[in-house]
Amino acid sequence: MNKIEIEEALFRNVNQILPSKEELLKKMSTSRIKIYLGIDPTGPVLHIGHLASLKKLRALQKLGHEVIILIGGMTATIGDPDKLDVRKQLTLDEVKKNTEEIVKQISKVLDFEGENPAKLVNNYDWQSQMTFSEIIKFASHITHDQMIERDRFQERLKNNLPIYFHEFTYPLMHGLDSVILDVDMEIGGNDQLFNMMMGRHLQKRIQNKEKFVLSVPILADSKGTKIGKTLGNVIPFGNDDPYSTYAGIMSLGDDCVINCMVAITDLGLEEISIFETEMNKNGANPMKYKKLLAYTVVQENYSEEIAKECQDEFEKTVQGKDFSEEQVMSIEFKENERILDFLKRGLTELSNSRIKEVIEQGGLEINGAKVTNMNQMVTKGIQIKFGKKTYLKAN
Repeated sequence: MNKIEIEEALFRNVNQILPSKEELLKKMSTSRIKIYLGIDPTGPVLHIGHLASLKKLRALQKLGHEVIILIGGMTATIGDPDKLDVRKQLTLDEVKKNTEEIVKQISKVLDFEGENPAKLVNNYDWQSQMTFSEIIKFASHITHDQMIERDRFQERLKNNLPIYFHEFTYPLMHGLDSVILDVDMEIGGNDQLFNMMMGRHLQKRIQNKEKFVLSVPILADSKGTKIGKTLGNVIPFGNDDPYSTYAGIMSLGDDCVINCMVAITDLGLEEISIFETEMNKNGANPMKYKKLLAYTVVQENYSEEIAKECQDEFEKTVQGKDFSEEQVMSIEFKENERILDFLKRGLTELSNSRIKEVIEQGGLEINGAKVTNMNQMVTKGIQIKFGKKTYLKAN
């Protein structure tokens, strides 16, 4: 295998590799390994955070390694514990419907039909068959102290919030997937590190086998806020609305552009480095590079034609101010200001509760993308549609 290609696959957009990059590089240079990425079907739409992990898996698939997508059909019914609240437990019917949709989206990135096809498995197939005595046996390999160390549980304890017993089963069942599949490595977002390490622990205890863990950085907006479903600033990819992907990327802060190019596109690193240098020049307009990012993501996951259509629509409705016949209200831009506070300054005739209500009901669009996160930071030049007929711009 080409060592340079292996190094780029391992080092591009990687947070950490355990136990070490050197050991993994040595193993991958001499043998074909089995790698898996788990995705819980908690909703029908994947987002660009998933795309970052899928891109990593695709790079390793191209190198000839065996890659597996594990749909968490059973773990989704438990719910991965959140920091401050218990996750909603999904029904099997909800899981089934969500799974059908997200598999279509995954197929836009991974190759399921070529010479080295990716495999698709569902942990419901084996977890639903386990007896209580089997689960108890596996649970005996984990201590209470190991489990309670999880940052999400620690956050609950600090805030005097309850931790429910079923939430402890999630890391256990997640970790057992590594044992059942007998994998060499697992890939996932850095927020999944605890779960992935649980699999490493169980494989060592039960199979006496070392498992590698590769985590990718969590995509965040310009102020460090995670881009995802929980905070309402999700940017989808691969669904039936490619414009939502394009417009969502255009709503990101300018300083997200380079990191996203590295994480969710196939653009070359040398080329991206040139873009970064050009963006940092005095007077450079980052809009050019953000449009390139949005266009590239849509083109890679849909088609060149669809990417062109999305760009044309954005240029007409957002850059061309062709929203409607209503006048666009220009509001002075302030650094480090939330969208909620920006709207309060511009829409003085509306009460705070009314502004929040419109946002919660999906009546806010930033650069053409729906936004429900009231804490999203305002960037200079963004176009805002509030309600049906109110348009604002941060100047």
